[in-house]
Amino acid sequence: MKIQTLTAFLRIEELGSIRAAAAALHVSQPALTQAIQQLEEELGAQLLIRSPSGIAFTDYGRAVLGHARLMVSETQRVKEEIAQMRGDGAGQIRLAASPAISLSLLPLALRPFTRKFPQVRVHCIDGVSPMVHPALRSGALDFALTPVRTDEIETGLVAEWLCEREVVVTAHRDNPFHRARSLSELACARWVHATPRNGPGAAIDALFLKAGLEPPTPVMVCESLLGLPEIVRDTDLVTTLPEVLFERVRHTHGLRRIKLTEPLPKLQIAILHREHVPLTPVAQELLGWVRQAANS
Repeated sequence: MKIQTLTAFLRIEELGSIRAAAAALHVSQPALTQAIQQLEEELGAQLLIRSPSGIAFTDYGRAVLGHARLMVSETQRVKEEIAQMRGDGAGQIRLAASPAISLSLLPLALRPFTRKFPQVRVHCIDGVSPMVHPALRSGALDFALTPVRTDEIETGLVAEWLCEREVVVTAHRDNPFHRARSLSELACARWVHATPRNGPGAAIDALFLKAGLEPPTPVMVCESLLGLPEIVRDTDLVTTLPEVLFERVRHTHGLRRIKLTEPLPKLQIAILHREHVPLTPVAQELLGWVRQAANS
């Protein structure tokens, strides 16, 4: 299998047609069609269904897409690593970071890193575990800086524990639940979670269970953590926020910390990446600054 053909196969998926992919890759449509046919012959399976309405991927084709993403990504990573070992400070780093990290550790790490490596392109997206696991496994992300629970680390991924972050239960000052002092008083509150129940935005569930209470069923899940304070400000909903975010918005949004007698769980922040897959030198350099910021 040629990397060029797999790259073209991915462009077909991205653009929706062989014609558009050929134009983007600056090759003729017949040449690209022939390359895909050779790939199908090599694998002994039809990968695409061609029709006047466009291109559809067969089950075999969808299976190849997953492997193609990983192979193309790893090929690019090898090129970047060798170039960096030769002294070329270029390349790119693809990472996901939770908002709590993007607002605290990451800026402290990026400041010295970008001074030392001005040619490196850093692509950072919002993301938390376990939602970022597929992108890590496929090689679309080099690593993630995210809250992690030990019971959710998937096979093939490894976590390096970094630091802890405080969590705040909060509501708007006009919400009577902001005066609650125990979980039992919040049992009938209307909750909004920052992630589905298997994510860190629903960490309060464990506290309810520990207290012998039924965890609340959220009336809303808002995976935009930076939009969550806006929702709490304008509704009667209760939520949890990383303390670093709460402190930034509590005055502007009229939010109040709900001072519970029960100790709140802390977010366990980790560096999450693929096991047995070395990071590029510049990615390791950035993580060095992240660790230093976490320990300062």
